[in-house]
Amino acid sequence: MCLFCRVIKHLKVKTRRSGNYRPRGWSLYFPQTEYTETVYVGQSARTPLLQLHSLLDSDTERPHFHLCWTSAHKVPVYSSWFIMDLHSGVLSLNKTLEESDFALLNQKSWSVQKLFLRTMVLNSSSSRSQCSHKRTARIILDFVNASVPQCGQTDLKELCFPHRDASIPHVMENRFPGALRHCGEYPAPFAVNDSTWELIVTAPLDREENERYRLLLLCTIRTDSLITKLETPLDVFVNDEDDNAPFINGTEQRHRHQLQQDKGGSFGTLYVYDRDLTPIYPEQSQNKYVWTSLNSDPWIKETFDLKGTFREKKNAVGGIRETVHDYQLVLKRSLFVNENRSVQLHYLVNDTTYPGLRGTVLLHFNVTVLPVQILFPNVTQVFTVSRRASVYAQVGRVCVENCPEFDGFSVSYRLELPDRNMSSSLQSCYSAISVSQASDVMWGLLFVNDTEPLGRPECQELLYTVVAQEEHTQEEASAQVLVMLEGDASKALQESQEFSSCAGNKRRGECESARGLGATNGRCQWRQGTERGISESYSTCSPDLRTCPDSFCDAGRKQRPSICPQDCTKGPVVGGHERGIRDGIQAGYGTCYCLTERCFCEKEDDEVAICDDMCKTIIATALLLSFIVSILLSSYFIHRYHKNSPKPPIASAEMTFRRPAQAYPISFPANNVRRGSQESIETDTFKIPEDPKWEFPRKNLVLGKTLGEGEFGKVVKATAFRLKGKAGYTTVAVKMLKENASHSELRDLLSEFTLLKQVNHPHVIKMFGACSQDGPLYLIVEYAKFGSLRNFLRESRKVGPSYMGRDANRNSSYLENPDDRR
Repeated sequence: MCLFCRVIKHLKVKTRRSGNYRPRGWSLYFPQTEYTETVYVGQSARTPLLQLHSLLDSDTERPHFHLCWTSAHKVPVYSSWFIMDLHSGVLSLNKTLEESDFALLNQKSWSVQKLFLRTMVLNSSSSRSQCSHKRTARIILDFVNASVPQCGQTDLKELCFPHRDASIPHVMENRFPGALRHCGEYPAPFAVNDSTWELIVTAPLDREENERYRLLLLCTIRTDSLITKLETPLDVFVNDEDDNAPFINGTEQRHRHQLQQDKGGSFGTLYVYDRDLTPIYPEQSQNKYVWTSLNSDPWIKETFDLKGTFREKKNAVGGIRETVHDYQLVLKRSLFVNENRSVQLHYLVNDTTYPGLRGTVLLHFNVTVLPVQILFPNVTQVFTVSRRASVYAQVGRVCVENCPEFDGFSVSYRLELPDRNMSSSLQSCYSAISVSQASDVMWGLLFVNDTEPLGRPECQELLYTVVAQEEHTQEEASAQVLVMLEGDASKALQESQEFSSCAGNKRRGECESARGLGATNGRCQWRQGTERGISESYSTCSPDLRTCPDSFCDAGRKQRPSICPQDCTKGPVVGGHERGIRDGIQAGYGTCYCLTERCFCEKEDDEVAICDDMCKTIIATALLLSFIVSILLSSYFIHRYHKNSPKPPIASAEMTFRRPAQAYPISFPANNVRRGSQESIETDTFKIPEDPKWEFPRKNLVLGKTLGEGEFGKVVKATAFRLKGKAGYTTVAVKMLKENASHSELRDLLSEFTLLKQVNHPHVIKMFGACSQDGPLYLIVEYAKFGSLRNFLRESRKVGPSYMGRDANRNSSYLENPDDRR
């Protein structure tokens, strides 16, 4: 025998309420919208399948359960197989299920067939079979083409907690839900009825305190030899009722608006808070708010309106959801610039579903409307324009004070002559400039209206009077505008007066040679794209790269879109591109150009290059000339160097000494045999002891040109820093070995190093030091600027007496005074 406790999907209500609150708008309802169960072939008639319960609104109510259908014409064939007990809500089989019943429903080889039933609960019995949508629940039965499994063959967890049961109970606050049948213990406010194994609530629930309770279901299964306990969590949600009154934080809000006075503009917002939730579905009338104006002033009624919206937010304490209603004071019409009012506005907001007088709040707005002054800054605005400018070229903008902030009224601009009595020839100069304005902006755009006066020398400085007029009140303000013409008037006359759209030029050369509409210097300008793919910096031809393209179609270009169709086109764009927010091309691929009816964005032609053939020819010629000049200069300096340089002295003969008999304390490899040029000296093989008295820092020695060289050694000119404690740099000679020197030559150089340490005579080359560590051996000796004595005497004998006579004093001084040799 298998005894177990199953969780039956039902709820039961006992009437109990807190305080004097009495909910309304609810009655009998199911705590779940869906129930599931399984039926099998062979189950006999009168077998109970599941039991439903309903939540009540009062102790006098008695639920009556009925099976119902959404339409009397769509009753399923299996409707007669089941029966619902009117009072207990138990669903049972009305007949024994046969295999033929399953075959009747299932025309395919499926093993399970779903059956759908619908049930409703009423306060009294009824013979109607059509469902009422607000009080119905759906029952899903899995009809299995198999016999009922034995207790021992059933999975224990599936036996206690069917996996298909995903429904979560929802309990209305301020009531006593019950009959959630279960075995186990629960914390307050939940308890278990020991006689019925029903889970009940012992106290009214308040959603504003806790929206969800998480319980743990415990199921015990007993057999003859085993007791098994299984558990699973259960969430119980608390449904909301309109049991909280609305409230506000603050009752007044002051606003002073002067410039933004357009219809629909906001004058401030007040917030109404409600701890209850507001359903978004129209058929649910809970927490329904309405507002009423308490203002009798006709001006207020025709000027202001209240706009209400609501949103959901979580309370800072506990995270419980609540509602915030936003009430925004908006303009029903645009205000006039001369209106001057200070008013108080009062609105009554009512929660119609909350019982009692506390369901209303009062909103107060204090509003001050100030007049707007139409005036210009007290200065003369100065603009310059090139005499080569094309028609429709932009000159500048004019605007009254604070015009970018205007909203709700319109200002128009016009140009007038400062003196109507001036001569007709001078008056004709003033046709050069005009002003236009778009309907959606508050500033006026000055542009070139006629290019003929730009070429006349007498037209130089044009002083206009610009007049701004408000549309409704006709209020006017004026200021002076000075337009100065720059450039040579005679050159302006030589230009052709035929203009076309710059945007139609696809190539750089065509663009920069064309005179286009709106070009500020008379010629179109090319913008070369720098990025790959669709980019805002696409290549294009423009009348003025400062203003076109800039993703904004201003007043002048809006009236004449051909000036800059890149910003103003409304027609189709062929190729890779992104449209602007309103009109035009925001980003394009490659080069974008526009013809009469449409624009194109496509890959740049291969023949289009930054440098054309002429440019390439010039560059190639310049490179060739530079190469020839560099060769000539190199030859000249090399020839001059060899001409002025003395012949290499025989330094090795003068600086080679016989090695003394004693051996220098260094070690050599055992196979030290001269191998000529094929043998190189490895510095790491020799370890030269350092002599602190003669050692000179290698980093303070800078080697120069070669003075003389032999087969294995050479002497170079060098510069020594702080030699023997002297400040600054000293010119010296450095003797060293070549790379092909053998160990014998190194021993000779070391012997010379040892000998020179002991020599100190005014007519003998002196040694200042040596670099013997961390690199090749350098001997630093005195520099003889006239070379060797032998070569000096031989050269003097060749040139004759005249040469000796001319330089006798110099040579004698060098021989007699060793200090002059440095």
